[in-house]
Amino acid sequence: MNPLLPFLMAGDPSLEALPGLLSEAKALGLEAIELGLPHSDPIADGPVLQAAAHRAIQRGATPLRVLEALAGLSDSPDVVLFTYLNPLLQIGAGNLRRLLAPTPVKALLVVDLPFGEEPDFERELREAGYPMVPLLAPTTSLARARELLSERPDPGPGHSFAQRFAYLVARLGVTGTGQGTDLGPVAGRVLDLQAVSERPLAVGFGLSDASSLQAVRALGATPVIGSALVQELAAGAALSVVLAPRMVADR
Repeated sequence: MNPLLPFLMAGDPSLEALPGLLSEAKALGLEAIELGLPHSDPIADGPVLQAAAHRAIQRGATPLRVLEALAGLSDSPDVVLFTYLNPLLQIGAGNLRRLLAPTPVKALLVVDLPFGEEPDFERELREAGYPMVPLLAPTTSLARARELLSERPDPGPGHSFAQRFAYLVARLGVTGTGQGTDLGPVAGRVLDLQAVSERPLAVGFGLSDASSLQAVRALGATPVIGSALVQELAAGAALSVVLAPRMVADR
C-alpha cells in the first residue's frame, strides 16, 4: 500500500522547483503523487488550492509548460495528473498522448469528467496507458460505486498503484483544511468497497494531521494530503520536513 498520496500544485512555488520536489518525494519512499494542473476555475478546490493555482498561472504555469517541465524526469514517483476536462480538450487526445509519453504521468484524475461524457477521448488515453481514476463521492451508493469501478476498470496487480486506485471523497464540499472530516462514515464505506473490489483505495478531502492519516491507513487505504501540504510549502517549508512526520507511523 502507498503510505501517503501527497498533492502538489504544479508551478507553485515555480515550475523550476518541480523536478526537485518530485525527486524529494521519491527519496521519501513515495510510490505516487498527485500533481495539479493550474486551472482558472477549479470548482472542486477550496481557497488554499485556488490561491496556489492562481499563483502558478501568474508565474506562467500553463498546462503545456507543466507537461514540458515533466518531460524526461525519471527521478520521480508515478504522477497522477489532477486536472479539469477543458484544458485537456484544448490540447486534444492525440497531442496529449504525445506530451505525456516522456513524463512520469501514469494516470489522470479529471474531476469534472463523468464516465461516458467523452468516451472516445477517455478510451484513447486509457488504451495509451493513461487510465482515468474513478471518483467515489460520499453520496455514491455501493451499487453505483460497483458500476463506476467497472466502467473505469482496475488493470490488475501487475500495474502501479497510480493506475489502479480509486479515489474515495471523504466528505461533501471542496478541498481544504480546518473543516474537519468525520472518519466514521468513511470507515464503513472503505470496508464496503473492500468487500466488493480488490483495487487500492485512496481517501481525501480534509485530512491533514498525522492521526487522521494513520486512521485511514489503519483501514487499509491510502490517505491524501493536499491543502495542508500546499499551504506549508507556500510558507517556505521543505517537502521532506512537511511529509516526514505524517509518514512516521509507517516507518
